[in-house]
Amino acid sequence: KKYHDYISDIHSSGVHLLSLINDILDYSKAEAGKLEMEVSEVNATKLVQNSMRLIVPRAEAAKITLTDAMPKDQIIMVTDSKKFKQILLNLLSNAVKFTPAGGEIKITAWRDLTADTYYFEVRDTGIGIAPKDISRAMAPFGQVDSTLSRKYEGTGLGLPLTKKFVEIMGGTFAIASELNKGTTVTFSLPRELKERDGLIVKQVV
Repeated sequence: KKYHDYISDIHSSGVHLLSLINDILDYSKAEAGKLEMEVSEVNATKLVQNSMRLIVPRAEAAKITLTDAMPKDQIIMVTDSKKFKQILLNLLSNAVKFTPAGGEIKITAWRDLTADTYYFEVRDTGIGIAPKDISRAMAPFGQVDSTLSRKYEGTGLGLPLTKKFVEIMGGTFAIASELNKGTTVTFSLPRELKERDGLIVKQVV
């Protein structure tokens, strides 16, 4: 039993360290304009639902409700499915981390026909961020100084890295929050991701 606990601690620490290293490497690549996108036609609705399923165990353990408010029509996009999923998982994980028991996280989406763009929204009823602290939360390696956030270790790269991915993929990223009320993150992505300066796009089947 004692050795099992030791091994479990070593494994969880290793996984945590690998996550931090990957965040730093991804951010460095993004800053240097060296991120490569592997683009294919993807069902974004299914990717959202799959991402939510991965978060369910953590949400249930924290007694948080996950609500799928996606439109009935399937969202088909030409984009990098891995990066898209990473964006979703970063936002959902963050929402779970800072939402107290009994709270709710809701994800929805809609299409802007004029700009041929899809918008995705992750809304939580968590501890929120004071308006004056949002810029600090969005700064690389920055974390909002609160009693609750001190309980969680991390690089402070979750939101900045997610924003960087979205912008590199040709989208926009916005965060609105109110202390003790919750946070809403809205990001957009073009229906079709195309190559441009500073972005390498590789078509995959």
